[in-house]
This record gives sequence, structure tokens and C-alpha cells, in this order.
Amino acid sequence: MSRMIDRLAESGSGCFVRCVGVSDRYLLDIEELDRRFEGEGYLRLNKLDTPTNSDELERLRKESEEFAESFEGERLLALYRESVSNINPSIETNLIISLLHWGKLLGSRTGGVLIYCGKTGYKEYLFCYLAYMKGWRVLVLMPEGEGKLSSVLAEKSELITLGMPYAVQIPDYVPPRPIAPPPVRQPAPQTYQRAPQYPQQTGDNRFSPVPREYRNGPRPNAPMRGDEGNIKVTIPPRERRSGPRPNAPMRGDEGNIKVKIPPRPSRKGSSNIPKQTFTASAPEDIPYETHSDIPPVENNFTPYPQKVRTTLPPSRKPSAQTTMERSVPTPINRSAPAPMNHGRQRELSSEEIARLAESVVMITVCNKFGDMVGSASGIVINADGYILTNHHVISKGSYFLVRFENDNTAYPVQIVKYNNVHDMALLKIQRRTKPLKLYRNMMQDLVRGQKVIAIGSPLGLFNTVSDGIISGFRVIDVTDMIQFTAPISHGSSGGALLNTYGEIIGMCTGGAKEGQNINLAVSCRIIEPFIMNFI
Repeated sequence: MSRMIDRLAESGSGCFVRCVGVSDRYLLDIEELDRRFEGEGYLRLNKLDTPTNSDELERLRKESEEFAESFEGERLLALYRESVSNINPSIETNLIISLLHWGKLLGSRTGGVLIYCGKTGYKEYLFCYLAYMKGWRVLVLMPEGEGKLSSVLAEKSELITLGMPYAVQIPDYVPPRPIAPPPVRQPAPQTYQRAPQYPQQTGDNRFSPVPREYRNGPRPNAPMRGDEGNIKVTIPPRERRSGPRPNAPMRGDEGNIKVKIPPRPSRKGSSNIPKQTFTASAPEDIPYETHSDIPPVENNFTPYPQKVRTTLPPSRKPSAQTTMERSVPTPINRSAPAPMNHGRQRELSSEEIARLAESVVMITVCNKFGDMVGSASGIVINADGYILTNHHVISKGSYFLVRFENDNTAYPVQIVKYNNVHDMALLKIQRRTKPLKLYRNMMQDLVRGQKVIAIGSPLGLFNTVSDGIISGFRVIDVTDMIQFTAPISHGSSGGALLNTYGEIIGMCTGGAKEGQNINLAVSCRIIEPFIMNFI
């Protein structure tokens, strides 16, 4: 297996790799890429055409102004300005028009595989970087070498050298034809014989129908001629059973029949079993807001579907006379916390958990003029400087700075990737850090009533620690979220929600506008696949 195929297979959520040079199995490896990843969400492009239709150009020109002010547009234009000198607004507009035109190839998907094999200039390279920002796995093939690629753009991708530069003709990718369903066999047409038409009776002309043809001999079971009116049918007498019918009432007691139903024997250990739900249903139309200093986003609660679980009474010890008892499986009840199985790991005290605040950072959000417009929080997940936060934290800013506790340095941020559906973003800084562990125990679910601790920077108050419990489990749009009671405020977005072992079970995101201590965090089950390749 080649290095570029292995790199794509290892990356589960997104990567940006440029492959320089040609190997001995170069074309065979490209065919293997087509076979392995073909299907919906797979693109292999040998060239990118520019728009030529005048109506489409005018439409893209109008959309370019809005795209230039968006998060993706500002990032791409900033990279273009750092890489190319002597550019003017007209050149920037043409760049955005090309990116918008090519962006239609990606559609609305937030992930897929993109293989680009054509000429790689600044525009084409930035288009591939745009696909990477949307969560795609991007592979840029450069058989003849990197060319004039600036160091600023080269830092955004990973380099794999396959061999010496060589000009090679890469065949176009032909998507597989969809398999047509088998033809539906139509039933054979049925022909019906038309009933004979008999002459009609009109005026004084009478036409009689064709006489019926009689069979030879008498009809079966027909009476003899002359006996049609004297037919007698003899029914043999019914054979009576000997003795009375079973369960039949005695003569004279038909009106006084009484039926006694014996009481149903109760099953051992199953009487008086109370039923209760593990998740309380939430009222609809509760206004929801994010907890950062960025303008809030409207949303509504959508509760989990209600499930019914049962609680069994304490089991009894079998007596000496009992030969066999029916075993009853122990139910899972998220309303009552089960003992957490962490092996030899012990629960941390409140003071020990508070010391973990050194792995939670404060993020300063700045506009394109460098002015501070808000602040939020972030969680360190990797020792190489990778930080997890909310997407709504970075969506309204242009530049970001990260500050650590007991460190006066403000570190500039590089955006690695984001997911606007589940409101997550991954950042990177140039500093060695101490990460927090992610809760990954698939055998033990989180339960309602479990104690949790929230760490963040609400209202700019650095690394505030608060505690509470899990009060429910919700689904907001399509995102699994944890409802908890630990107090948080604006500026806590992106902060850590920890269990008593100091593990990340969620990322603080927001809460209800009306009500008290109705706060929400993105669940660790959603976070894990997003940061899988960075922990």
C-alpha cells in the first residue's frame, strides 16, 4: 500500500496533503484510490474550469462581496495577500469568483475525499485549502514538483515526497455508472371473449334466441321425469354421545351458571415493579443562547425521545428447597448513577480538579482592525498546542489570541478545522501544553444526577470553577448535548465540563435565556470523532 493511500485511510475527519514526485506504482496507486474511495463524496479532478457565462459571472460578482466578509473569505484573502505582492481589489474579486464557482463541486457536504491532479496555482491551492476547512480529506498530486508555492501556503499542508519529479499523464476519473434496477415483468395481456349478442325485440318482429343444446342423457342427480313435485329428502338421525357433554350444566341449572376464575399465581420477585423514565421530557420552544461574548444565536430545545426503564427490587437469596430460579437481567437506569468502573483510577478532590484549570485557556476574539470584540474559552487536547472550542466563537472574528493561566504571553492562533453543524472548532498555537483527557469509556454511560465541574472564563474572569450535576440529556437540532446545573455565563463557551476523574465529558456551549441553571454542553460522544486524529 502506498504512502498517500495510507495517509488518507488513517485520517478519519480531515487532512491536507501534497504529494510531490512520481513513484514506481504512481498510476496504479491512483486507480486504487478510485476503487477504494469511489462513491458519494469522492472527487478526482484533473482541471478546474473558469466561469464563462456572463449571467453566472454577474451573479458570482454579487455574491463575492458577502463571501469576502465571511469567515472563510477573510482567511483565504489573508493567505493570498501574504503570498502574492502587488494585488488590487480586482484581482481579489476574480479570486473569490473562481472559488465560488469551484465551490459548487463540493456542494453542501461537510466531509469527503478530494484528489486534485491538475495545474496547481495560487487559486487552485486555496480552493483545496477551502475544502480542507470544510472537513474534506484533500490530496494534491504534484508529479512535476511544487513549482512557485509560497512558504505561507506550504505550511498549511503536509508534504509527502513520492519520488523524483516527472511529467506523467494522469487519466480522467470516470464515475461508476449507477446499477439500473431489474426490469419489472409485466403480466401478459388477458383476452376476454365477448358475450354473444342476441337479437332485440322491436315492433311486431319477434326474434327468438338460439335454442339451447341439451346434453345426451339425463343430468347428473336429476329426478326422474314425473317426480319433480314429489322429491323427498331423508336426513339420518344425529348420533348421540353417551353421557353428558363435558362442562355442560345440569338440566334446570341453565340460568344459575357461575364461572369462577382462579387467581393468577404471581411470579417470584416480579410483583409491585414501579416504572419510571430515565429522561424527563422538556417543554418545547425554550429560547436558547450561546455563552460567549459574540452575538447570541437563537435555537430551541428538542428533547430526547422518552424511554421507559424498570427498576427491580433487591434480589433474594435462594432457599435450600429451591431447585431452579429464573434469572432477571439487571436493567440500565440513567436516573440513578451506577458505580463508575475506572480500574485503579480514583476520584479527584475539588482542589485537585481546580488545578486542571491550567489546561483551559481564554480566547480573545478580534475584528479585522485588531480591536477586541469578545472573549471565550478553550480546552487543551494535545501536548503540541491543539485547542478545542466552539465554532460560533471564531465565526464572527478575524484574529484570535490565546492566553494561559500564569502566563502573560498572548499566542496567535491557527485554525485547523471546524464543524458548524455540531458547533466545534480546532485551533493550534506554537507552545507545548498539558492536555486534558477525554472520557472514552464506551462501557459506562453518563447518568443523570452525576456530579460535574465546569471550568471557563465567564465575563472575562479567568478560569472560573463551578460545580453541579447532570440534569438531563438533550438533542439540539442534530447534536447530542448534556444539560447540567453548574453555573456558566457569557465567555464560558468552549470551556471544559469534567467528571470527578478530571476527564472531559462535554464542552460548554450555551443555555436557556429564560430559566436558571439550564446550561448545555456538546457531548463527548460528538467530540471524540472530531478530534480523533489529534489525541
